Amino acid sequence: MLYIISPTKTMKQDGKRKPESIPMFLNQTKEIVKVLQSYSQEDLQGLMKIKEPLAMRVKEQFTSIVFNQLGTSAIETYDGLQFKYMDTSTWDEVDYQYALEHVRILSGLYGIVKPLDSIYPYRLEMQTKIQVAGCKDLYMYWEECISKELQSELQTQEEPYIINLASKEYDKVIRKHIHKEQFIDIIFQVEKKGKRKVEATASKMARGAMVRFVVKYKVQRLEQLYEFCEDGYQLDHELSNSSQIVFYKVVE
Repeated sequence: MLYIISPTKTMKQDGKRKPESIPMFLNQTKEIVKVLQSYSQEDLQGLMKIKEPLAMRVKEQFTSIVFNQLGTSAIETYDGLQFKYMDTSTWDEVDYQYALEHVRILSGLYGIVKPLDSIYPYRLEMQTKIQVAGCKDLYMYWEECISKELQSELQTQEEPYIINLASKEYDKVIRKHIHKEQFIDIIFQVEKKGKRKVEATASKMARGAMVRFVVKYKVQRLEQLYEFCEDGYQLDHELSNSSQIVFYKVVE
């Protein structure tokens, strides 16, 4: 099984685990960077709908970005809630090896990022409206190479499923290109006073906890995912089916 997750806009560079590789689609990444480097700070501010200080930082990031193995490991560079809840400080070498084989981060800049790929801080959401190589947006630019790569990797998996732990912004780039019977959404619900809903913050935490769970227990079969019970979650048998697995927890 392959687990796809979203990147985060917040990033850091103090990871302890040395990178082992560079992202696989560097030619495409360099093509995107070339377009972004042609934008002024004001252009980036309007394009990304960000404030001036952040636009200055983003401009500097794309001006100075390099592509080598001297950056920081992706799994430790992204710094959102999902990644914090993976708790990589507790991972050992066998855990990292499992993650290398099964976890993929989708990215507007890099396409696909493996956990120990060397990356540098950047800001580029998949939904950013830029045109590259005649493509109207990043979805069109990335969809073919990302989906082909994931389909190829699925052939090496014991069970050929893509387990979707990504947000809609990112799963959109591949959803229509993967066979429906191979694409499974993971949904986390929170129940309060008898009513259930999907809460963004809780879902980010739960996605990270699930990555930690599959890494620690070396999950190889779909049925093993049903055993996930971190942070009070439990499987909803009735709502789960061949296209989605639903977990919920009750909060007072």
